[in-house]
Amino acid sequence: MAQGERVRVEGEAKSRSPVDSIGERLRAFRQSRGLGLRELARRVEITASMLSQIERGNANPSVGTLFRLAAALETTTDSFFQTEEPAAPSPVVRRDGRAHIGLSGGITWERLTPADEHDFEFMETVYPPGAVSSTEMLRHPGRDYGVVLEGILDVTVGFATHRLLPGDSIAFDASVPHLLSNPGPDPARTIWVVLDRHSV
Repeated sequence: MAQGERVRVEGEAKSRSPVDSIGERLRAFRQSRGLGLRELARRVEITASMLSQIERGNANPSVGTLFRLAAALETTTDSFFQTEEPAAPSPVVRRDGRAHIGLSGGITWERLTPADEHDFEFMETVYPPGAVSSTEMLRHPGRDYGVVLEGILDVTVGFATHRLLPGDSIAFDASVPHLLSNPGPDPARTIWVVLDRHSV
C-alpha cells in the first residue's frame, strides 16, 4: 500500500455512523471465506492493522482498496452497502433512504437501486474538493458510465485526463487503469453506472 493512502485513511475521523462503515460486512465476508486478517490484508496490499481499523469502523478504505477487497473476497463493491431489507419490495428509492458508503478523503457513494443488482451498479457519488479516488490507478471488470451534475471532476483513463464540467459525461472500459479527482473548489456530484461488473 502506498504511504500516502495510509496517512489519509488513518486520519479519518474515528466515529462513524453504522451506515457509513463497511466494517461489519467486511468482517462477515472475510470470516465466511475462512480468511484470516493478515491473509486478507496481504491480498489487498494494506497492513493488518489498517484492515482491523476498517473492520472496526475506525477508518474508511480508499476507492482502490474497496475494489481490491471486493476482488479478494470474490464479491462486488455493491455488496458492502449496509441496508435493511424493505418490509415490502418497492422500485422507488427515496433520497433519505439510500444506502451509502463513506470512503477515505470524504468521498461518498449512494446506491440508487433498492437492492444489489446482479451485474449492474447505479450510484450517486460526491468527491469533496481535492479528493482523489486512490493513490494508484484503478482497474476493475465492466464498463463505467458517468455524468457530472455539479462541480468539476478530472477522469484519467490510461494516459489521457478528461476534465468534466456539469452536464458532461464519459464512458470507458473500466479494465483500463483510471483515476478520479476533484480539482475544483466545490464538491463534485456525479452519477455513475457500472455494467458487466463480473466480466473478466
